[in-house]
Amino acid sequence: MLKKLHIVFALLCAVAMSQFPEFHQQYTQRIGGALDELTLQVAALDERARNAGMDRYDYVRHFQNNSDNIVKGEGDAMLATLSRQQRLAIAYDRLTEAPWYMIVVETAFHLEPDVAANTAQVFVPAVPISFSGAVHTFAGFLIGYLLPAMLGSLVPRRRSRAA
Repeated sequence: MLKKLHIVFALLCAVAMSQFPEFHQQYTQRIGGALDELTLQVAALDERARNAGMDRYDYVRHFQNNSDNIVKGEGDAMLATLSRQQRLAIAYDRLTEAPWYMIVVETAFHLEPDVAANTAQVFVPAVPISFSGAVHTFAGFLIGYLLPAMLGSLVPRRRSRAA
């Protein structure tokens, strides 16, 4: 019975891991969409800066150095938008250029919690018919098969008493 549970657990892990390439793809699409929107916002900011006769960062500093807290807050918001655009551009590049064997690492390293949560909320599983899907399925099976054995080796076994 325990062996059957062990195999079922391994199969469940395989199914779960088989979905990672699809999650990665959907997450990357969302990062790209967020990046597109931020790029439009930054272009509009650049246009406003040009109209004021300033470059982007002089324009933002003009707001940030203002004594009015409302205007200063707008400058801080502009800087946050610029920072997020840069961070998402780097993440998008790394996620789209990552080889199949690095997508887990790159996704974890460039994880945007809000984007990941929104991706998970509407995630649609898919049949993994790619090489990456097959590898992740196999890795999930191995993890599910080996994990119980490794955890079991950490638990001291009861010795049976000879009567």
